[in-house]
Amino acid sequence: MNVNLACMLVAMCGILRSTDLYFRNPIIASLPVVVLISWEHLINLLLVSPVFWVKRRQFKLIAARDVFLFIMVGCGASAMGVLCFTEAFRYINPALAVLMQKLQPIMTISLGVILLREKVNRRFFGWAFLAIICSYFVSFGLADPFTGEWKKSAIGAGLAAAAAFFWGSGTIWGKILLQKYDQSFVLAGRFLLGSIFTVSLALVFHGGLKSELILNEGLYKSIFYMATISGILATSFFYAGLKWVKASLASILELFFPVSSVLIMWLSFNRPITPLQIAAALLMFFAVYQVNRLAEK
Repeated sequence: MNVNLACMLVAMCGILRSTDLYFRNPIIASLPVVVLISWEHLINLLLVSPVFWVKRRQFKLIAARDVFLFIMVGCGASAMGVLCFTEAFRYINPALAVLMQKLQPIMTISLGVILLREKVNRRFFGWAFLAIICSYFVSFGLADPFTGEWKKSAIGAGLAAAAAFFWGSGTIWGKILLQKYDQSFVLAGRFLLGSIFTVSLALVFHGGLKSELILNEGLYKSIFYMATISGILATSFFYAGLKWVKASLASILELFFPVSSVLIMWLSFNRPITPLQIAAALLMFFAVYQVNRLAEK
């Protein structure tokens, strides 16, 4: 593939993902978050379900340890990651929740060191520490996060950080599974277990999937868009381009996601972020870029 085209695909992934905000942000005002996540997982599962038949021989490879890993990918990385990310929208500017996701490489590499005993350059810890400090100022600026209105922001930032952890850890669990299973089979398993987990939560806490509400208010169109366009299609663009782009360059191209998200929330929803938060975000991006460069080496 042409490198320029690959770069365009990675950038396009970020732009498509950011358009999710036009739907996710308004929809949670009328629909419980766990119900929304359940429908997203069910739609994704429906689209990838043929994989279970095509790759049916891989079921014979599943061992007890693999079941645990699939649960961590499906219930943790997929379900809890999206759940925490979306729930954060209730507490903070969604653009800030998006910015916090740039901490994922820090989470992934740190867990790789702990769980997989991967070696890292000593400078990683300095850049990682800088990125974490910057994430604080991205979330709170100079305000006290534990008083008044900023206490609400602290909850939102915590949820956004939890989403980054679940998604970052999912890379580690997925990396282990991909040593044994086909990528499409792992993805299908992710959505299957994520669907079981989220639908169970919806049934327990909300008595069902609110089908009538979704149909009557026309929410199904928005949910379908989020699951397919800003979900599966955007992710497909990312992986198609990532194969031909260095990780350090990809980390720059991925900035299309947070930058586009900030612009959408500012211009379409009148929710800007402060100059200090923007400066902290830029410094955090640079620190994460350095982390990716060190990981590449």
